[in-house]
Amino acid sequence: MNAEQLKIFQNITLAYFSKVATEEKKPVLQEAYLKFDAPVLLDYTSVVFISGNYEGCLYLTTTTGVLEELLARHGEGEINEKTRLDMCRELSNVLAGNASLAFGADWTISVPQSITADQISTLQLPPSTFIMPFLWKEIESYLVVGLKSKGRG
Repeated sequence: MNAEQLKIFQNITLAYFSKVATEEKKPVLQEAYLKFDAPVLLDYTSVVFISGNYEGCLYLTTTTGVLEELLARHGEGEINEKTRLDMCRELSNVLAGNASLAFGADWTISVPQSITADQISTLQLPPSTFIMPFLWKEIESYLVVGLKSKGRG
């Protein structure tokens, strides 16, 4: 993926959190970096697998606090493990769905799969990823892109 394509993911992420918190300080992107070893994972992770011109995954990993704040802002009266997983899954769905519009017809996304930190061994994550940290409400979360062009090994 090139820098312009990665910027699409950054813009989608910032737009979502800015829309949720219109009256507050906007989310802030931190410096992005490549990672070639163990995945970056926080309390909750939601993965969307991608196929088409690119293959791999897109995942968002965040803290319990961020998910609970989002749930409260969406008016969720019951906050528990199930609703936190649902919110995490919804974030990835929004991000991947909006990216689909930008990347065209040959971009197929899976149903988002949400897991907690202790379930990470159940996922097949790519060995190298592009990490895009961002701060919202002074809490760091990560948007992670692990995609490669289908024609490349």
